[in-house]
Amino acid sequence: MGSKGGFTLLGLLIILSVLYDSGHSLQCYICLNPGGECTVTTNCTVNFDACLYVKAETRKYYQCWKFENCNYEYLSKNLGEKTLQYECCQKDLCNRSGGTSITGTMALLVAPLLTAFWKLLI
Repeated sequence: MGSKGGFTLLGLLIILSVLYDSGHSLQCYICLNPGGECTVTTNCTVNFDACLYVKAETRKYYQCWKFENCNYEYLSKNLGEKTLQYECCQKDLCNRSGGTSITGTMALLVAPLLTAFWKLLI
């Protein structure tokens, strides 16, 4: 494949990666007061567009949530907690405290782009 074909392939891969939508709902960790690490996951319903992590005085919450309701007053009232720290995020499995992870979708998108780029350099 010549350099013109390589650039065409690279351009196509970039466009596809930007427009890619897997068609699945957001995945979040879902646990109430886990003794250790929360490993239970769920697919959120359409109404919930964020993953929530809350650390309260005596409990930890991991669940699907509405991003518009990610504020201290709303969380405190609905969870019945007076003192809390919280984090809302909008990527799959992003509500695990203390770490980040790469999703399988991201790995599948990055690998062909790196391969195409590498072939252009050789």
